[in-house]
Amino acid sequence: MSPRVVTIKTSERVEAALRKMLKHKIGSIIAVEKGKAVGIITERDISIKVAKGQRLQGLVVKNVMSKPLITIAPTVDVWDAVEKMVRNDIRRLPVVFDRKLIGMVTERDILRWLLITAYEPHIPPDLKKLLETRAHAQSPAH
Repeated sequence: MSPRVVTIKTSERVEAALRKMLKHKIGSIIAVEKGKAVGIITERDISIKVAKGQRLQGLVVKNVMSKPLITIAPTVDVWDAVEKMVRNDIRRLPVVFDRKLIGMVTERDILRWLLITAYEPHIPPDLKKLLETRAHAQSPAH
């Protein structure tokens, strides 16, 4: 799980969501309403709208986001998270504890976990350094 979760209000414009994605170098943002996570807006959601001829100018997050938001608890086993992602055809899984958004599991997080698990305890030094550097760069952001 990455503790780095960026949020945006459902009433904000899609352009603002895109700017946040670029700023944080991410492909999705959790949409919130009254402080509660209610959806997710991804680069793919936006691309689909544009491909269908929708103009982004003035378009709000609420009209583009995917909902309902599919989440998991922090106590869920990695394999259960993978299964949930496959069954729902999603690449990102917000982690919620006590109704509070605390993180996000992505395909990339699972790939890192698989690499570490597969190489334990003899992970190649260059791969270990890469994984540690990338994990360290993921600090909490809102």
